[in-house]
Order: sequence, then structure tokens, then C-alpha cells
Amino acid sequence: MKKARLEKIDSHLARELRNDKFRKVYEVERVKVSLAQKIAELREKGNLRQVDLAKKLGVTQQFVSQIETGQENNLTIETLLKIARSLGRNVKISFPKSTTQEPRVKIA
Repeated sequence: MKKARLEKIDSHLARELRNDKFRKVYEVERVKVSLAQKIAELREKGNLRQVDLAKKLGVTQQFVSQIETGQENNLTIETLLKIARSLGRNVKISFPKSTTQEPRVKIA
């Protein structure tokens, strides 16, 4: 039986990111997850449940859940602005110079 080889995730990821197709998908997913986490964090800081935010937005709780889990693929700028306003925030989009660090999404 062949032994399983353990590998650090960082080195595995670095190797996978050399593949253009993988890197493109990875970057999109990482930004989606970052945005989803930020929205959930701000909602929780505002002591809102998903259903409360959904009522403010005029959508279903399931839609808010999809946004917060990164499953919503059609999140528009208009919806993002509504979410930000509902959370007492503004939207700030920036395009910092590319580095090896993770892309960041900021909701101010």
C-alpha cells in the first residue's frame, strides 16, 4: 500500500496557482468569500438576524443566506449598495496594485 504524503497547504496552493484556469477561479471565489464574510460580520455587529436584513432589503432570508455563504452568483452593484445602506455603511471599491497578498474587499 502506498503511503499518503502530507504536504503543507501553502506549498500545495502555490503550486496550484501556477495553473491559469485554477488561479482565475480561485481569485473569484476568494473575493466572493471575503465579501460574504464581511456582510455577515457587519450584519451581526448591527445585531440583525438574516431575516431582519432580508426585510430591510425586500428579499427572502434565503437570499441573504446565499449572499453570506458566497452562493449568490448574481450579486449586483445595486444590491450591494442596498445591503451597505441597510447596514449603515457605504461601499468603497478600490483596485490596489497587485501583490502576492490576498485580494481585499472593503465595505466602509
